[in-house]
Amino acid sequence: MPLGEIAGEALGGILRALGRILFEIVFLGIIQGTGYFLIRTVSPKSEPGEFSTFVVGVLFWGAVGVGGFWVYQTLAPS
Repeated sequence: MPLGEIAGEALGGILRALGRILFEIVFLGIIQGTGYFLIRTVSPKSEPGEFSTFVVGVLFWGAVGVGGFWVYQTLAPS
C-alpha cells in the first residue's frame, strides 16, 4: 500500500469520527435536549421519546430562527 493511501484512509477516519461527534453534540445535545426540557416543563410526569423530543426541539429552534429574522427585519435600518 502506498503511503498516500494510508494517509488518506487515516484522514478519512479521523474526519468521519469528528463529524460523528459534532452530529451527536448538535443533534442530541441541542435539538433533543431542548425538546426534552420543553416537554418535561409542560408535562412533568411524562417520559418523552426520542422522536417527540426531536420534533419539539426542531419546532422550537425553527421558531427561534424565524423570530430572530423577524426582529432583525423589524429593527434593521432601511
